[in-house]
Amino acid sequence: MLVSLSVCLSAAAVRWLSIIDVHSGTAIAIITVITLIIRWAIEEFGPPANNSWDNGKHWKDLVNFLIIGVTVLVVAVPEGLPLAVTLALAYSVMVSHRHQFVHSYL
Repeated sequence: MLVSLSVCLSAAAVRWLSIIDVHSGTAIAIITVITLIIRWAIEEFGPPANNSWDNGKHWKDLVNFLIIGVTVLVVAVPEGLPLAVTLALAYSVMVSHRHQFVHSYL
């Protein structure tokens, strides 16, 4: 009973931290793409340049920005997993210690 409570707490903490990790990775990827597009638009169509729309060149730039955003998303999500597991285990041990659970060594 005591061990199952500790396992449930750590599983819930891992789930919670992984959800936060996914949302933060998604937010960072979206912010990256928006920042790249705004910077590109200012540099490309701003007052000093005053360029007109070129389908081939500009669509290629926009697709490259989306690829960068997807890359950030794919890299950001798994990077947080070891941190989430470590924090969940630390929380589980802390709760176990607070409730004075008995741990046996393997």
